[in-house]
Amino acid sequence: AGEGEGEDGSSDDELKSLVDKVLGRGDDGGEGGGGGGNRTPREANLSSRVEDHVRLLAYEHFLSTGCLLPPSSVPLATDEEYLGGACIGLARDLERYGVGRATVRDAASVRLARDLVGDVLDRLLLFDFRNGPLRRKYDGTKYAMRTLETVLYELSVTGTSAEGGKGGDKGDDGDVEPDLKKMKVEGSPAEEDAMDVDKQKEEGGDGPVIPGDSSSPPKEERIPSSQIESLRLRMEHRDELRERLIKRCRDGQKAAKQAIYALHRGDVGRARKLMGQCEDCVKKDLLPIVEEEPGLRYGSFANVMEEYAEARLFYSWLVGDEEEKEGKVDTPAAVVLQPDAFPLHLEPAEYLGGLCDLTGEVGRFAVQRGTARDSDGVRMCLETNMSILHALETLDRFPSRSDIGKKMGPLRNSVRKLERMLYEMSLVEATGGKRNVAVESAHVHDGEKDGND
Repeated sequence: AGEGEGEDGSSDDELKSLVDKVLGRGDDGGEGGGGGGNRTPREANLSSRVEDHVRLLAYEHFLSTGCLLPPSSVPLATDEEYLGGACIGLARDLERYGVGRATVRDAASVRLARDLVGDVLDRLLLFDFRNGPLRRKYDGTKYAMRTLETVLYELSVTGTSAEGGKGGDKGDDGDVEPDLKKMKVEGSPAEEDAMDVDKQKEEGGDGPVIPGDSSSPPKEERIPSSQIESLRLRMEHRDELRERLIKRCRDGQKAAKQAIYALHRGDVGRARKLMGQCEDCVKKDLLPIVEEEPGLRYGSFANVMEEYAEARLFYSWLVGDEEEKEGKVDTPAAVVLQPDAFPLHLEPAEYLGGLCDLTGEVGRFAVQRGTARDSDGVRMCLETNMSILHALETLDRFPSRSDIGKKMGPLRNSVRKLERMLYEMSLVEATGGKRNVAVESAHVHDGEKDGND
């Protein structure tokens, strides 16, 4: 037994060392202490692993104290990781725990698990979970509560009371006396609880501290209400930031889109003005929110930055460095901005997303040049899109939290369409323009005929 305990201790020390090494961020590394901490998003699936670790600590804490693990005990976990592991995940573990204790007729431990899950559910009902992982996991807490209540009911039906006692003793007439009658006859409730606890200890029960024991925690101590309330207020504040960000993002994204439309119409001056409005919106309204809550960068804000990158890339490709140029552009400068040439900082995913979207605008410009029978202009558009496609295909992998992989298909289609367009224009040029002339002549004759009629 001593050797096994040593191995368990070594595993726990190794796990703690690994967690501290991966998640250690200094004194303000997390949110458990109530200060907000570092909200930098986790890489890859690290957040799920942290949630699993918190879930393990919460289960161990329950087995030793019968209480919920307080957020201050896991300062390196974010609020969402704490709720997912120490509250919702623990509820599912207590569901299995209750079924296991019911197998050995330990109704007191099942009741304690039921009470704690009920307390957790009451606190979670105060939260306004938005659509996301926590909202989907939250329903599991209700299922765990229903399972534990069902198990307690089944135990009572089979003669095991919720206070930990088993079916009543036989009376003088041979009938089984109910527990309530036996309690009134044989002793006080406190004495009965003490007898039940001693009996469970003799049977080798391995459950947590149960009600009736001198070390059993009062109901108000099972849940760290004040810490969870502080956590709820922090999450509400972040929800308000998110709502403000979404509303302001619409203005920035609209300005970037209108700048692209203005470039297609040949209104370079208005496009320049609209891009300036987008930059002001990002600097003054959006960046302060994102700096306070870095997790909000992925979503509406990333869409704005991607749209802005597309507008800036298209402006540079079309106009180049001529800031004072006005009017419609027939011959593009064909200059693709580098990531460090933007007035605003762009994440790799935002720049690459804007680069993929640029090919769509280049394709639209190619259609305009094709209508004007400008084969050189169409060829330049094709070369631009092919260069972007080849550059993206040389990347080993795309940035996480991006949908660049989904944009590769439309990019390849754009290249194929431009190749087909250039081929058809070459056929027209090879015939000396007779096809176009014939079509125009036919329209003229039809018009004259209609007029004569």
